[in-house]
Amino acid sequence: MAHVTELALLAAWESAVGRPPVDRAVTLAATASGLPIEEVADLPLGDCDLLLLQLREQCFGPRLDGLTECPRCRAELDVSIELDELQTSIRNVSSRLSTATSDPGPCRTVEVAGTEVQLRPLTSRDIHAGGGDRDRLLARCVTGASTGGASAVPGPDVLAAVEASLDALDPQAAVALDLDCPECRAAWQAPVDITEFVWTEVDRFARRLLYDVHTLARAYGWTEPDVLAVSPTRRRFYLETCAS
Repeated sequence: MAHVTELALLAAWESAVGRPPVDRAVTLAATASGLPIEEVADLPLGDCDLLLLQLREQCFGPRLDGLTECPRCRAELDVSIELDELQTSIRNVSSRLSTATSDPGPCRTVEVAGTEVQLRPLTSRDIHAGGGDRDRLLARCVTGASTGGASAVPGPDVLAAVEASLDALDPQAAVALDLDCPECRAAWQAPVDITEFVWTEVDRFARRLLYDVHTLARAYGWTEPDVLAVSPTRRRFYLETCAS
């Protein structure tokens, strides 16, 4: 895990703003890990998500407090999320996949619709290359298939069964929070979009930081590097002085 500075986070935001979610995820994960973007694009989605959560924890803290709505009674509820819980959820899904299939590594063999299929986890590059085409996306994670020992071309039935196995193949897809409503006692699972979750906070941080640069530049004639060279604590003092 790389140490992420304000300047590095601002540069990542600038590179990713206006880009599709998959590109945002890769850019932020590369910033968190220090790995090249091309290498991060080939990581399983679960690994990429873990990097995003580590980035969030390092930059903004280990807990998120927010609001949600009960799907039954529509009551507004306070929700507190410990990032360790999300990271553990991703790792647990990966662990279940390893013990449920015949291969312990990232490429695994499973029996799908009577055909032995060699699968690998989905990556950000797959999503980008899939272009929203379901069959193309599913085919990219099939590295081989055989029936009775003979090679086979995955047909629509096999691809449909592969799609049904994506929760196991892709740890990210299985991440959800168990929630309950104290008002009506409803219980449900809320899926977590980790890319959207982390990007929203990075975007808010970057825009606030740029506004601070603007304010201090106007007040003191500083350049952007001058402002960013000042620690956040001292910068807040100068901003409060400007406002008084």
